[in-house]
Amino acid sequence: MKIISLFGFLFISTSALANWQLSEAQSSLSFLSTKNDQITEISHFRRFSGSLSDSGELKVTIDLMSVDTKIEIRDTRMQEHLFKLFPKAHLRAQVPQSALTMAPGSTQTLQLEASLELNTKTKSLPMQVQITRLTNGDFVATTVEPVLVSAIEFGLTDGIKKLREIAGLSSIDLIIPVTFNAVFSA
Repeated sequence: MKIISLFGFLFISTSALANWQLSEAQSSLSFLSTKNDQITEISHFRRFSGSLSDSGELKVTIDLMSVDTKIEIRDTRMQEHLFKLFPKAHLRAQVPQSALTMAPGSTQTLQLEASLELNTKTKSLPMQVQITRLTNGDFVATTVEPVLVSAIEFGLTDGIKKLREIAGLSSIDLIIPVTFNAVFSA
């Protein structure tokens, strides 16, 4: 009987203190780019990874070289002129315990203050997200509003200027709206 109780305690302890991994196959990370002040296109990153610890520490790494604009030459140009020197971006945030301990089927909208490291610069990014606890214990985090990333703050203006010149465009917006739907599995 003591052995069964011990195994039961260990099982409950590990499930209550789980760590979750970002499921790349079930998740998406998209951004909008606007050129010539009127043409907006949706693009995304194909590869990213991350984890959410039982203490609420969120870490996500984005492989910027996996950019997918649906136009191969544009992907290559962005890789070459924006991401080649620093091909990864790192996002960190602290998720409150109230979200981690939600009952399955519950949803909560949170304002998170994330830290984004991109192109050797680290900036704070406010994010409004909806977090849902699934019945299997997984979490889904979805942007309620797009996260606005400033190319100026991250030192990407020279690369964007080069892309604009190569493509013969009059402008490419320097504020990039980003959205995500992230599934974290135990």
